[in-house]
Amino acid sequence: MNLTKNFTLEELTQSSYADRQHLDNSPSQEVVHELLLTAKLLQNIRDYLSLTNGFDTPLINISGYRSILVNRGIGSADKSDHILGMAADFKAIGMTPLAVCQLLLPKLDEFGIGQLINELTWVHVSRKPQEKEVNRVITIDKLGTRSGFLKTR
Repeated sequence: MNLTKNFTLEELTQSSYADRQHLDNSPSQEVVHELLLTAKLLQNIRDYLSLTNGFDTPLINISGYRSILVNRGIGSADKSDHILGMAADFKAIGMTPLAVCQLLLPKLDEFGIGQLINELTWVHVSRKPQEKEVNRVITIDKLGTRSGFLKTR
């Protein structure tokens, strides 16, 4: 099922962990609605990165929705926005996570990004507004979780 020009429901719910463990990772209708909005965010990000780079910049290795069992199985928190269908992790072809985050920083409000995380190998975006502003833009690496975008080590 196509959610946007470049993103499908299957892509946003696919989980190799769920497949290996034979876990159901099917979203509820409420979550499908949230995934539609998340897909629109991802489409805006892809279109913006492509325009800024001057070439098509696909988003790959997307981790969107995770059922509670899948989320726990991969070691993520029960409060994860992925469970709600409001978050996605991804890589952008030809770009580092830091470069993606730096380009998205001025677009947080325009795109409706509630949280943007630079992780070692991917970018995390969530549509859910953060209770504390310090949690809106962060870096997570082997040194821990820190506010802002910092070069990772």
